[in-house]
Amino acid sequence: MAGENGRRRFLLVYLNTGNGHRAQASVLQEAFFDYAPDVKVELLCGFDRKNRCGRLLVEKSYGIACNYIHGAWPLIYTLGTFTFFQKIVYYSVRLHTRAYLQKVLAEKDITDVVSFHFVMTPVLRDAIRAVRRETGRNIRLTVITTDPFTGPSAWFYLKHQDYLVASPQFRDFALRCGVPADRIRIVPFLLNKKFARPVTDNEIFFLRRKYGYAQDKRVVLLAGGGEGLPGALKFVNQCVLHRAQFSIAVVCGRNKGLYRSLELVKKMAPWVDLHIYGFVDFMDSLVKLSDLIVSKAGTSSIMEIASQQKPVIISNYIYGQEKGNLEFVKQNGIGSFIRHSADIYERINGIFASREAYEKAAAACRGLVIDTDVAKIVKYLLGDEGNAGTRKTK
Repeated sequence: MAGENGRRRFLLVYLNTGNGHRAQASVLQEAFFDYAPDVKVELLCGFDRKNRCGRLLVEKSYGIACNYIHGAWPLIYTLGTFTFFQKIVYYSVRLHTRAYLQKVLAEKDITDVVSFHFVMTPVLRDAIRAVRRETGRNIRLTVITTDPFTGPSAWFYLKHQDYLVASPQFRDFALRCGVPADRIRIVPFLLNKKFARPVTDNEIFFLRRKYGYAQDKRVVLLAGGGEGLPGALKFVNQCVLHRAQFSIAVVCGRNKGLYRSLELVKKMAPWVDLHIYGFVDFMDSLVKLSDLIVSKAGTSSIMEIASQQKPVIISNYIYGQEKGNLEFVKQNGIGSFIRHSADIYERINGIFASREAYEKAAAACRGLVIDTDVAKIVKYLLGDEGNAGTRKTK
């Protein structure tokens, strides 16, 4: 299918619930630029600025439930397994969102839509149907599940829809949710091409010089997404107490309170080599120059760390949604799950105790192979039968 001027136009729709949805949509957009530069591809947040209901109900409540109110997210996640709750969210979001999406689809002459968020999928279907009634145009809808191993059943609220998943585990889950087998396809994980190959020793040397890190010290990176890593301050305090001999990099994201607290710690404890960041556009460089990463079990973070063959310690994870990511880390021996800051510090000291200890921790990471050939997804979406097979349309 092509637009009025004969060109395909893709719209990649995400929501700002964490950074993973937009991050993966951006990776796909960049892959289109590389593989099919003549195809127009745009990113779109499914909620416009006027959609206060959607932003509060979905985006804001997600961040608050995951980061600030203990036990709130497990409750929401459990409720989300029930169809009646999924319908409540769907109809609440649909009120303003469908009209907005319908207008965008019509005005931009979109031919293909890719949904990167389960809340968006049924609303996009309604908007597509409305455009079809008004113009007679068919628009393809495909869902890419950004959770690779485990995630909410709301991903599969619509049964007869095309789904692209990143693992056999999630494919089996989709089948149990009632999606026909011929509607599910396993594809590579959408990983930024900056992480396409492991970093070399020479690159690490120049990155450390560029960002002001000592060449003779190990580096521990603390990163936890847009709100920073929960417990980061407690861990840094452990480093202060024990006069840590390694450098510490902390990415705080939008968490200004954490940033200010760490700045105070840095002034009061100058013997600790502490590097503090807010939002950064060089996370790939920080991962590459580090020796070990302490992180939450976010999908993109785990895959990026694994691709660079760095040992990882998971300090927390989002109930249900990120459980599979945690199991992936443990089963492949690339890291461990430790909650308490004192235990994390002890574990890091053990890994850094000698070159042999560190090499043992890093060895498992080097044997891990991750399929990140994003061009396969582009070929599939474009219907390149010679490379990616055929696809069903509705």
